[in-house]
Amino acid sequence: MSQGEHDARLRFDLVTLDLFQVVAEEGSIAGASARRNIAASAVSRRLAELEAAMDTALLQRHARGIALTPAGEALLRHARSVFALMGRMRDEMGEHAQGVRGHVRIAANTSSLAEFLPEELARFMTHWPGIRVEMQELLSSEIVRAVRDGVADVGIMAENVPAEGLDSLPYREDRLQVVVPSGHVLAGAAALDYAQTLDFPQVGLARESSIQRMLVEEAARRGQVIDLRVHVNSFDVLRRLVQVGIGLAVLPEACIRPFAAAMGLRGIPLRDGWATRRLKLCVRDCATLPAPARLFLRQAAGSGAEAPPP
Repeated sequence: MSQGEHDARLRFDLVTLDLFQVVAEEGSIAGASARRNIAASAVSRRLAELEAAMDTALLQRHARGIALTPAGEALLRHARSVFALMGRMRDEMGEHAQGVRGHVRIAANTSSLAEFLPEELARFMTHWPGIRVEMQELLSSEIVRAVRDGVADVGIMAENVPAEGLDSLPYREDRLQVVVPSGHVLAGAAALDYAQTLDFPQVGLARESSIQRMLVEEAARRGQVIDLRVHVNSFDVLRRLVQVGIGLAVLPEACIRPFAAAMGLRGIPLRDGWATRRLKLCVRDCATLPAPARLFLRQAAGSGAEAPPP
């Protein structure tokens, strides 16, 4: 078969591709027939034509319905990408016609929520009043799963958290400090190495948090163990525990500065290179983001880095 003949056979319409996707989702031709209100015989015929055009089996038929072959699984991934791109095209045209409406789902770690996101969201929602924002506060590892599973459109997390298979863009930087009560023996220091804090009791975030994991790894690298008295999930609670003298803590600078005077706390910069942390934005695929999520990503990336193309 010539290349031209092969290309001609691969020309199929979007209705057939949609039916293939629905059959895969329903697990049966009868289910797709009912969902699309098309005769089962017509669905079956279109699938047969699609397999002929592909010159390979896409479905395995059995008594309980159908299952996808490896080729069918591959085609399903491409079909979903095609329809996602069409949805994006429709959304963009809608932007021009009547302004953007919809919602964007954001999963963010505690640091970004405490430091950057309130102002970020205020700017975004002022500029795009028709877009609703759903916000989840999660650990960085949970954010990766939420984005990968489609529970969140955009994730904001620590740069050092692995996010294989996701598109990532740089977001902001934060700087970690040691926070102690104003009467603590370390309170007069202009700056500290983290090693200097390991002789003192500490309070920390949840074990799975990126900050806490980094501190544990740094202590282990020095052959030491943190004398950790309490784990909590909230920066507010952590500051209160430091205030009453249970232990010192390591927090982003912006989570200490606004509360230091009122709570009698002192934030001391860490000299360690890892104490300057980078945050990143993650999405499943920049090219197929819905319009509201794409607009948020463009603004957020533009706040601290080169924005993605429109």
